[in-house]
Amino acid sequence: MFAHVPLALIIQCLGWALGRRLGVPHRASLWLGCFAAGIACIVREITQHEYRWIEAFGHGRRANMPALEGLAFWDWNRHSIEETIVAIAASVLFALLVDRWVSRP
Repeated sequence: MFAHVPLALIIQCLGWALGRRLGVPHRASLWLGCFAAGIACIVREITQHEYRWIEAFGHGRRANMPALEGLAFWDWNRHSIEETIVAIAASVLFALLVDRWVSRP
């Protein structure tokens, strides 16, 4: 169930490191990495929902899928919702902890 968490944290750390390398302030680059991690998890679940829809209703053809069907998060299965929420929560928690640790006097 927590397969997105390591991926989200890796993306977050890469975004943080890239931001620091480019001279972005610490806090901004940390939260930029957190944003990138959250977006990566959300986009993956959107894509998974699209593939499930195509298999179930689209007769295997993407052209049969209505526009923006993947964004219908209320139709996502429970596993997808939980996986995304846990990964985003882990990224936010990591950002809060690192920000607090780095900005200590």
